[in-house]
Amino acid sequence: MEDSELSKWVVVTGAASGIGLATASALLEAGIKVIALDRDAEKLDTAFEHQKASVITRRVDVTDAEYSRHVMNTVRSETGPLWGLVNAAGIFPVTPFISLELDEWDQVLNTNLRGAFIIGQWVAQSMIEDQVSGAIINVTSTSATFCRPGVTHYGASKAGLTQLTRDMALELAEYGIRVNAVAPGLVATEWVLDYAKHGDPDEHAAKLAAIPLGRMGDVKEIANLICFLLSDQCSYSTGGTFLADGGLTLGMPRY
Repeated sequence: MEDSELSKWVVVTGAASGIGLATASALLEAGIKVIALDRDAEKLDTAFEHQKASVITRRVDVTDAEYSRHVMNTVRSETGPLWGLVNAAGIFPVTPFISLELDEWDQVLNTNLRGAFIIGQWVAQSMIEDQVSGAIINVTSTSATFCRPGVTHYGASKAGLTQLTRDMALELAEYGIRVNAVAPGLVATEWVLDYAKHGDPDEHAAKLAAIPLGRMGDVKEIANLICFLLSDQCSYSTGGTFLADGGLTLGMPRY
């Protein structure tokens, strides 16, 4: 991060685990202050218990528009202007399309897409009001364009978030606000590691074999890309979706 970026506040959703936690931690290591949001208050407090001076933690369900905005207004009164947002909150249930219940469909779309809209719109409005040329990063997925069985709802939510990123970038450019997306492939989050441990080993081996680099990504690798896109080093990029998938979407690595 540049010196001019220090002592600024960035909002991170889904900050209690996975890519959100890795990103919040990377920002804190770089001297950026973090507003960490997650629906799991206990995990939030545990994750940041030794960094209270540089982080504000709040329990927030991003699908609840009224409560989310209330919390953010309260926090903003403490921090002042916000410099960035990372929309990393998301859920990833696996259910075949033919068995998918409407409630589960709604839950995934509400968390992964509606939640990003709610927090993204509020942060953009606050940046405009405070005349801040900030940056917003939406965490999408290769599932937005690369089909996998059992994640119809997840793929649809991430495809929607990819398009939302582009629309936000177009409309917010006049205010100097950049909006980009990061699309991870198979990343070693707690959920993925647990699924691999208790799932079919042959299935997991097949997933790894489909990745040209031959391995899962580390959450820190995704966090590093997000931090770069937030920074002034990436000041001329907006509306893009940046892959971090080990080459997964390139095609078959071998015959």
